[in-house]
Amino acid sequence: MLFQKIQPEGAYQQYKKYRERFPFTGPKGRILSFEGIDGADVYNTSIPFTLDGREIIAARVEPRSSERSRTMFFYKDGDRCSLILNAPVLDLQDPFIAWIGGELVVGGVSVDWTPEEKLITYRTRFYRGKTLQELHYFTEGPDRMKDIRLIQLPNGRVGVFTRPQGKPMLERFGCIAKIGFDIVDSLEEINPGIIDHSPLLEGHFLPEEWGGCNQIYNLSNGLLGIIGHKSWGEMTGSVKIIHYYCMAFAMDPQTRWMSPVKVIAAREDYPEGPQKNARAMDVAFSSGIVRLGNGRAEMYTGLSDCQEGILDIEDPFDEYEQWKMQEK
Repeated sequence: MLFQKIQPEGAYQQYKKYRERFPFTGPKGRILSFEGIDGADVYNTSIPFTLDGREIIAARVEPRSSERSRTMFFYKDGDRCSLILNAPVLDLQDPFIAWIGGELVVGGVSVDWTPEEKLITYRTRFYRGKTLQELHYFTEGPDRMKDIRLIQLPNGRVGVFTRPQGKPMLERFGCIAKIGFDIVDSLEEINPGIIDHSPLLEGHFLPEEWGGCNQIYNLSNGLLGIIGHKSWGEMTGSVKIIHYYCMAFAMDPQTRWMSPVKVIAAREDYPEGPQKNARAMDVAFSSGIVRLGNGRAEMYTGLSDCQEGILDIEDPFDEYEQWKMQEK
């Protein structure tokens, strides 16, 4: 059911509810393999998309010892992905995609570094084009904002999900992060100011926790289905472990009424593997889902900042599509 206001609940509490419904019986996911990248790690991909009759995936590629990333494009054949040699290479982390106005929109996080690889700032940048080779930059978000996502609504307008976080949010609202949402008429209207001033949604995170949207879907009953991530941190000895869970919720884009968040996957659901560092051991960073029908979906997830996994799950949107809009 949709609610005008949602009471936030802790990520770990929602994870425990997920485990009560889906008890852990061992890892069940699969790991994607990537060819043509000379031993670099590949993770935090987009969902697969089809272009010119081929299935393609965009992915974050980087050395294990660095966060200087490139977004590269791969042909996907089952669980094997091969580098597209004539595709552009974008200086972005954590790519994502949308189809708007007949064009492919590719976004990701652009980072400015010092020569010593210390972070200066970052922003989400967007590219558009009808083919990979035609992709060109057209706009970006405000400094230090990740998790900006776009969706073309059935009426042709564009929904914009945002995620302000950090010191301004602590000063204004006493929290780390919130999700925002706005609607514009076209891609041409999207700019840092519009994004920065998007009205905020409430009820996703406790003040000390954070997260954001990763991929947005139009559902059959007019709702939006959102796949995202929800996170919290804890000190374990001298290391702050960050726990990332895959989450889902639904929203009416016209009224902004929402469902509560639910956890839909966690790191241990996937095979064990390498981790970039100790703090990333429990990171499951949502890429999005591919809906298969018959109540099932494939969950694409970045794992411990090193790999990309696929997990067969119950379709989290089937529940939302059973709701009638007048239930509000």
